[in-house]
Amino acid sequence: MSLSPGSRILFVTDTWRPQINGVVTVIEHLKEEIERRGMVVDVLDPSQFLTVPFPLYTEFRLALFSWRNIRRRIKDGAYDEVNIHTYGPMAWYARAACIRLNKRFTMTFHNQIHLYAEVRFGTWARKLVEKLIYYFYSPAALTLVTTRSAQKQLLGFGLTRVSVWPLGVDKQFFTRGVCPRVFEKPVFVFLGRIAPEKNIEEFLSAELPGTKIVIGDGPDKKKLESQYPDVVFLGYQTRERLVSWMCCADVLVMPSRTDTFGLVIVEALALGIPVAAHSETGPKDIIHNGVNGYLDEDIVRAAKQCLSLSPDRCRDSVKNYTWSKSAETFLSVLQSARGTAP
Repeated sequence: MSLSPGSRILFVTDTWRPQINGVVTVIEHLKEEIERRGMVVDVLDPSQFLTVPFPLYTEFRLALFSWRNIRRRIKDGAYDEVNIHTYGPMAWYARAACIRLNKRFTMTFHNQIHLYAEVRFGTWARKLVEKLIYYFYSPAALTLVTTRSAQKQLLGFGLTRVSVWPLGVDKQFFTRGVCPRVFEKPVFVFLGRIAPEKNIEEFLSAELPGTKIVIGDGPDKKKLESQYPDVVFLGYQTRERLVSWMCCADVLVMPSRTDTFGLVIVEALALGIPVAAHSETGPKDIIHNGVNGYLDEDIVRAAKQCLSLSPDRCRDSVKNYTWSKSAETFLSVLQSARGTAP
């Protein structure tokens, strides 16, 4: 059976509103675009169950006791596709339920959790989690990744059914607004979660002229605010407010080495803001040196070089990253995998 108007799709995620992160953004846009095509999209998320806080990040809630309800939802939901987005208890329960019910399912690879583990615990943890990634994803009919680099990485882990599905950027980012405040120029911005895996301290300690701004929140925010009093911390911003504050930027600095795509990269480029980053999965799939940013081990050098780049060329480089095209590709790769479940 092909995916068509009336088809039913279930997204399973361990992260959902009020959390603000890339996974939530992706699911929201996919759901909207797929429903425009006449399909039914349900989201199974922690808010529907009793939860407990995750010790490392207390804002994340874990649905530890949801196994039976998840199995029932999958069994009784008459879904044509079950797509699992995360690594938490709900993802594991949904995976187990589909296997027991002999129901095909697909998965998406959003976070390089093996690199998160290395940042926090060392090389031994990364190697262990790489093996867990293979175990976790291998039963899926298809694993979707957002870049060629991520696909190559998962194939290197031993997975065989991996397809690329690029993300999109909200159309509001293609209209540049006005910065709400006057800052000393040039303005360098970090946008993302304030946590060790984002390598934010490389940005905060960088010797850059002008002003450094951090947009986002996370477990390290209070500590880093006190350590770096000359940096402007704006906290979480969304929608029009986010666009306005981003319009203050001359350069987006992305020091993270653990992203799979870096949604903030295409959002910045859509606003005509060049990006300085390391040559890692995500940035190296989007950034072209001298066109829309610079990739360099020296993040300061990359950031300064970005000041000479054309905003128009930055915007042009991501004009094809739309959520409509992203949804079309998502449905297309799901359709191509139908009938291939192990």
